[in-house]
Amino acid sequence: MSHDSSRDLRRARFVLLTTFRSSGQPVSTPVWVVQDRDHLAVLTNLDSAKVRRLRRDASITLVPCSPQGKPTPSAHPVRGRANVVTDPQAVKRVWGLVRRKYALEHAVLRVLGLLRPAWRRWDGPQAVLHLDLAPPK
Repeated sequence: MSHDSSRDLRRARFVLLTTFRSSGQPVSTPVWVVQDRDHLAVLTNLDSAKVRRLRRDASITLVPCSPQGKPTPSAHPVRGRANVVTDPQAVKRVWGLVRRKYALEHAVLRVLGLLRPAWRRWDGPQAVLHLDLAPPK
């Protein structure tokens, strides 16, 4: 991975996280990403499909993208591995990082969650996905 690719992923507002089904079929999801110590980190529900896929196969690809999941035209996907972390302190720390980086987006989603119960996706147990990017070949 080039230094530019790593920097682009760390600065991105959204990244397209791709995990893989048991058939090998890729499943891509746009996510918020933050720097958590030595890792890029993503928050998700513990019972999400991406956690189930990652527990079977930790392989991922990442690429900066739009909020709708359209990859940034000049960006190249980066391979890596994800580690599912369920430690409550890690979840709390990453939530703090998310609130700081995405203050406006987080506030809007909280309001929508309060107004529309269907938007309350974060009520259950949560996990942090620590993303380790593959070194350059």
